Amino acid sequence: MEESHPYIKNEFLAGLLRPKRILFIVNPKAGTHLHKHIRESVNKHLNHRKFEYGFRFTERSEHAKEITKEGIAEGYEIIVAVGGDGSINEVASALLGTDVVLGIVPAGSGNGLAMHLGYGRDIDEAVRKINTAEEHLIDIGLMNGHPFINIAGIGFDGLVSNMMKGSNWRGFLPYFLKSVEAGLKYTPRECRIELEDRVLTEKCFIISIANGPMWGYHFQIAPDARLDDGFFEVVILKEAPKWQYFAAVPSTLNGKIYDAAFVEHFTTKRVKISAPGKNHVHLDGEGLVLEGDLEFEIKPKALKILVPKQKIDS
Repeated sequence: MEESHPYIKNEFLAGLLRPKRILFIVNPKAGTHLHKHIRESVNKHLNHRKFEYGFRFTERSEHAKEITKEGIAEGYEIIVAVGGDGSINEVASALLGTDVVLGIVPAGSGNGLAMHLGYGRDIDEAVRKINTAEEHLIDIGLMNGHPFINIAGIGFDGLVSNMMKGSNWRGFLPYFLKSVEAGLKYTPRECRIELEDRVLTEKCFIISIANGPMWGYHFQIAPDARLDDGFFEVVILKEAPKWQYFAAVPSTLNGKIYDAAFVEHFTTKRVKISAPGKNHVHLDGEGLVLEGDLEFEIKPKALKILVPKQKIDS
């Protein structure tokens, strides 16, 4: 479904003062009444002299990738993912290797990447920030060739993502409840972790491969991660009494998670993780269950993205 809204109707003036073409790809399942809200917000808050805009709405998994490719072929210069981290991942994956710029309007649950970049959680405010946002190049990660923008994880957080998969109940409360359930259920597993300069064998509760610092809701698993430095932060939560994991939650809100005795972290461009059997994994919050080795590599400066002014970490 598409709607197009050019501001300049006069053909001669349109040639002289051509606005940029921007396409909003909306995941309608991401928020209540999102169809209506995003239209109203863009109509009211987007700078119509600067942008000629259109809407398209996803209907199924992976549909955002298809629409993004169509938008690229049709000459859109900016494509905005309106949804959660999974929607952003789909759109961004299709933009890799192009000059088309990714924009974000957060409408999901955690909104980790959007929160870190400074878009906030309010749709109207995010649309207003697009008007003055600046283009930046950021890194992306690959797991066995599959891209992720923010964070990939193996273990507890992968289990939470898989437990939430397909649920229509979204927001902080269901994530909190599923996290408690998963925390009580998940048993650390022995993993072989090959970094560029060392090999570790540990029983791990979580292994996070972080391009950005934040899961969502301001919870930071890798507070020193930077989106544009060419490196991952690999954060390992080793086996410990379960009460220690719960006790460490406040440290993810104040940037002190590395102080916990059961946490190790490393900076690297590549990592290979081996663990027997099926592994609970997530890429930007989208849950997967995989077997076999997981190989991660960073691709520096691979994605153009709109960042609210003065908010990029360098």
